[in-house]
Amino acid sequence: MGAPISSEATLQAIRDGFQQRRGYWNADWEQLLQFNPAYVAAYLELSAYTAERGGLSPRMRELIYVATNCSPTHFFERGLRQHARFAREYGATLEQLIAVAMVVSTVGVQTYLLGAAALEELVPEAFAPGAHEDYARAVHNRHVQMLGAAVPEVAAAIRVDPAFYEVCLNFAGAAFASDGPLSPKEGHLVALAAYAQCTQLSGTGVKQHMRAALAHGATPGEVSDVCKLITSMGVHAVVLPVPVLMNEWRTQS
Repeated sequence: MGAPISSEATLQAIRDGFQQRRGYWNADWEQLLQFNPAYVAAYLELSAYTAERGGLSPRMRELIYVATNCSPTHFFERGLRQHARFAREYGATLEQLIAVAMVVSTVGVQTYLLGAAALEELVPEAFAPGAHEDYARAVHNRHVQMLGAAVPEVAAAIRVDPAFYEVCLNFAGAAFASDGPLSPKEGHLVALAAYAQCTQLSGTGVKQHMRAALAHGATPGEVSDVCKLITSMGVHAVVLPVPVLMNEWRTQS
């Protein structure tokens, strides 16, 4: 049983508003519109809010969307292609788009941070300062230079295996290259989106890259806008499965 039937004029007004405010309309939204126009209209308000009231440039907004769509925890090819096209229209280069993907690839370090912090908590005596204390201090200082003050999980990761964390820093340094196509501020705003999105939700990464973005000139408003912009990503729980559910329903009818 679907939602109450709406007039074609109402449906067309939603289509037109979506196209005008979001820049596109596609078959996914058409199916949802036919089933529940109120939901589509409410999503439009949510997804357009930051673009219409925030301070991020159109190019930066599209780079953020590219980041969330190429995440290893949620790869959405249609969304990636669409927002890459929009980013290009707003002046982004291929090098910048690839740099966004490389920044997002650094989310994998969270696996080690979580594991190291938990291991140190369970077996604290195994990781007391020892012969590598000077080396660990040097790695810690390098982290501070790159990303600002270390959150507790990072400090634990360095104590557990400073050499491995240095390898992680080398990898991050390649992705966030100071002479790369993204400015440090842009790189950390992209990373903030990757860590804050609903398929990642890494408090450690959010704090680390939020701090770094602010240190490189981002305003509190821009940081907030990144988090507001990607809130609408939860709609993929509807956009992706609903066509499958509707097809399966018709197949079994």
